[in-house]
Amino acid sequence: MSVAESVTNLRTDTPLEQLRDRTVAVLFGDGLGLAVFFASLCLFGLVWRTDFLITDSYTLANGLYSLSNGQLVLTDVAYGLRLDTPGAERVGDALIARNYGAIVLSLPVWLALEGLERAVDLRIALVALWSLALLALVVTVGRHLDDERLTVAGSVGVLALFGLNVALARPLDGEMTHLYALQLFHLGVAAFTPVLFYRLVSRLHSARVGLAGTVVLVLGTPLALWASVPKRHALTATAVVAVAYFLYRSRTDADGTLVGRPATFRGLAYATVGLYAWVHAPEALLLLVALAVADVPTAPDNSARTLAIVGVAFALSLVPFLVTNALVVGSPLKPPRLFAVSGGGGDAVSSAVGGPSGGSTGPLEPLLLALSPFLSVVSTFLRPLAILAGELLVGFESILAGPAEIYHTLVRSGHTSGTLNLDNEEAVNLAVLESAPVLLVAVGALRAAQVRATDLSLPPRVLPATRVVDRFALLTVVGLTLQYVSRLPIHAQITVRYLFPLFPLGVYLVVRLPVVRQTLTEHWRPFAWTVAGTLLVGGQLVVVVVSLTADGLGEAFQFHALLALGAGIPLGLWALAGRSDGWAGRAGAVLLGVATAVPTLFVLLVALEYYPLGNAHALPMVRALADVLTLL
Repeated sequence: MSVAESVTNLRTDTPLEQLRDRTVAVLFGDGLGLAVFFASLCLFGLVWRTDFLITDSYTLANGLYSLSNGQLVLTDVAYGLRLDTPGAERVGDALIARNYGAIVLSLPVWLALEGLERAVDLRIALVALWSLALLALVVTVGRHLDDERLTVAGSVGVLALFGLNVALARPLDGEMTHLYALQLFHLGVAAFTPVLFYRLVSRLHSARVGLAGTVVLVLGTPLALWASVPKRHALTATAVVAVAYFLYRSRTDADGTLVGRPATFRGLAYATVGLYAWVHAPEALLLLVALAVADVPTAPDNSARTLAIVGVAFALSLVPFLVTNALVVGSPLKPPRLFAVSGGGGDAVSSAVGGPSGGSTGPLEPLLLALSPFLSVVSTFLRPLAILAGELLVGFESILAGPAEIYHTLVRSGHTSGTLNLDNEEAVNLAVLESAPVLLVAVGALRAAQVRATDLSLPPRVLPATRVVDRFALLTVVGLTLQYVSRLPIHAQITVRYLFPLFPLGVYLVVRLPVVRQTLTEHWRPFAWTVAGTLLVGGQLVVVVVSLTADGLGEAFQFHALLALGAGIPLGLWALAGRSDGWAGRAGAVLLGVATAVPTLFVLLVALEYYPLGNAHALPMVRALADVLTLL
């Protein structure tokens, strides 16, 4: 090779381009991960409504308003009619908000919106941001496919959509920037759920399976519905997928060999849980237990140095949570939400470790008095675990005592007005499988379990990375179900939002099934065409059926519930058969595509027709479509 050829082959990227490439690699993995991020932002923006969907969000908006004025407690009623809305907790004479992590991290977004509002009309600014995300998606896909014509044509289309939205734009209420900031923050974090899912599944299997599985996650679950709602649900989805991804990376790299610094990714997994405690401490505690049970007994290295690194990372991630608790309630380890959940477990622990019980302890009394400071600290740390154990036990007992409730929560909602609704409201809640019928594929795990049951050998202590992540996902799914099942079903869930992590983890477990993985690999074209056809053609049929047959919102919801189960049951039977070759595989791809698209139709109609929230759509073109579409 000549010197000239050698110089030509040298890397000539500028420092800025190198920084861009490193940023993409760290945050998104590769170009497809970046495309997944922008595509998710665009979809979530389509169904974003700049108003309150549930009353809990008033507390967060008022909390951000107070924080923007230098107050951690709720001060003025900036949103809604009163301060004591659901989600507010009373500490002494003051009211405080929940989810301080979301409130504090939304503050920079609010400051940016305030600055934008001074420079340009806020409605035009939001339209421009969505258009830029769509343009970035077009450019990213064009570069990946090396298709310059696609890039040019797509850019022209984006410019046309921007002009259309500007022409249809109406003024946006500039007094609600705290709500917009919360929505934008949640929407941005939610967009990383598909990114992390794609990165995880791509490393587990292939980029094709990762991309197809991500389509199932985004379109086949209610992720888009809750992405912009100021509640913990979208944040929880991102957190659980992030923990699963970091847990996998702590065991392997892209080549399947042990990484040189597994403790780094183990530390990131625990740090994610610690940071999530700033948002919702009870669920973070459950995630911590599930992570520790899946990780520590199966780790190839549990040396003191490794555990110290993991412990330091977890402790540092808890600093915002501890500082906020100390400032708000006066105790770093006492978030009101955690101890308001249950009171029995903590008393049991206090008694067990020598707390005051009103009786004599006999000859052990001097020893217990001497150890009382240490026992007090132990009680402080064990009390949350006791509360969690009590909740899980209550959940298990409620399943045994009332199996109909878990059935209505997971399988079929129905017109159970006495359980689901208040004041004889309509049955407008879908069960888990009605919200994501693709999860019915999970019955295919029975076949895999039957095969595995014939292997009587004990599993090795150090499990493969895939088995470790599977264990974490299963523990989290079971744990969250037990944690909430005693309080479900209740009204105003729409799609069982309290069990929202079951959707991303459920799709992960579905994609892990060999029959699904092989079908998405070999028959991805029928799957993609079925998704598109169901959305474009089936969507029109759904609109016609709802407009002609549904008498009210409850009937419309129940139609979607039956439609979802009608799409999911054949899919479950196919998965149980376990065939992905030939016509069986193509049929499975079609069934998988239908079950993936049906929830998207529901989400779109919720945003356009069922809950339009006074035509508060962020994009003017979506608002104009909602004005035309009148079904109920």
